Amino acid sequence: MKINTDVLVIGGCTAGLYFAGLMAKQGYKVVVADRSSQERIGDRYNIIHIAREHFAFFGLPEPRQGDPEYVAKFERSILRSALNNWPKNTRNSILVLRRTPLIKRIAAWAKEQGAELLYDTAFEKPVFNGEGRLSGAVLRKGGEELLVESRLTADASGIPAVVRTSLPPDYGVETFVTGPRDQFYVVLHYVNLKHPEKDKVEVNTTWTHYKTWFAPQHNSNGAIMGIGANLSFDYAERSFQRFVKKGFLPEYELDHIEQSSTPYRRPPYSFVAHGFIALGDAACLTNPWSGEGVPYAWVLCKAAAGEYGRAMQNGAYPVREAVWQVNTGYIKEQGALFAKNLAMLCGATNCTEKENDYEFKHSIIYEDDDEKGKGNLILKLLWAFITRGLSASSLGNLMSASGIGEKVYKHYLAYPSDPEGLDAWIKKADGLWAQAGSMADLAEKDLASMTGHPMTDHP
Repeated sequence: MKINTDVLVIGGCTAGLYFAGLMAKQGYKVVVADRSSQERIGDRYNIIHIAREHFAFFGLPEPRQGDPEYVAKFERSILRSALNNWPKNTRNSILVLRRTPLIKRIAAWAKEQGAELLYDTAFEKPVFNGEGRLSGAVLRKGGEELLVESRLTADASGIPAVVRTSLPPDYGVETFVTGPRDQFYVVLHYVNLKHPEKDKVEVNTTWTHYKTWFAPQHNSNGAIMGIGANLSFDYAERSFQRFVKKGFLPEYELDHIEQSSTPYRRPPYSFVAHGFIALGDAACLTNPWSGEGVPYAWVLCKAAAGEYGRAMQNGAYPVREAVWQVNTGYIKEQGALFAKNLAMLCGATNCTEKENDYEFKHSIIYEDDDEKGKGNLILKLLWAFITRGLSASSLGNLMSASGIGEKVYKHYLAYPSDPEGLDAWIKKADGLWAQAGSMADLAEKDLASMTGHPMTDHP
């Protein structure tokens, strides 16, 4: 079997469907292939939170009360210190949504724009033309092979990145595999509150030091208690049980547990190559501070749809040079800031519970909406040193993190305007990332302290 199309999207969840819809809206023929069935699409976990403002910004229909994906809405989120003090308020309208019905809504929107959706269809291998350029893929639907010829192939297949990792190493985009040490493992505990009349959850509360949060869910008498951690699900669950013993949570009974993971590493240095783009988790696009991905992946999708829409006019094949602004545009809008935050994480979070409490009290790193833009970080750190609120080691970690973060940020803003300058840029970027360290290393040390068994080999 054979299909000819302008755009082939591998992966039919939030990123792939959004990009497909944007391209189809411009008049391009678009085919989306996903290995899952239509009924089970995106069923990794049930509940997600997305800011209400994102739907209007990205031109998507906003879920409303009565829609199958809509659960609830809250207007405020709270960050608390490691000792449960000094709450920091963030005011934003957040929608609590069921993930699978949301994906089906976006799928319906993409179909309205003209995209064709193929379920139970798995990617097998890329196809190249006589010039060695990507020209589609071989898929498998049921027991039959399906050849799809396309000018553009988009990899939105999630963490496996099945297209990107199958490209030749010298094709122009990195083919690294996102392994266990490069993921953020999320365990969601769906619970029923023993005393919902006094403990009802109406806002999202996060204890950043423990990467733990307490949030609304579809059952108004329940809650989601989540934990995110590097390294493994086992380490995440151990960390959560340690947090529970702090006594910060209300009484509850466990209903069930869901597990999933997101990428937690720097994205590829280039998202584009000849006839190719990486999107969503396949491009490692997540917010470094929260691990959330959906609306942040849409940023790249929106920018890419504009560039590819122009580059593919009149039947043109989208060579890397013609769509290079996908890289530069994304980095200026979001990528440089995310790179800075990711580079800072190790140093910024490596402190004791008491020191984290001090940071909250004096609004170092963690700020209330009303505190943003006020105060001088250097003066705050100097005062922390004078008053011994932070140890010399932790203060050094913070200063080092701030320094490497700023260097990474400036380097990303100096991203080359064309592919010719990429190799030299990458050489310096590699050196900066080597200085930033790994959150997985910190997780290994913590796990060793829990178990008494130092890890000698990386998983």
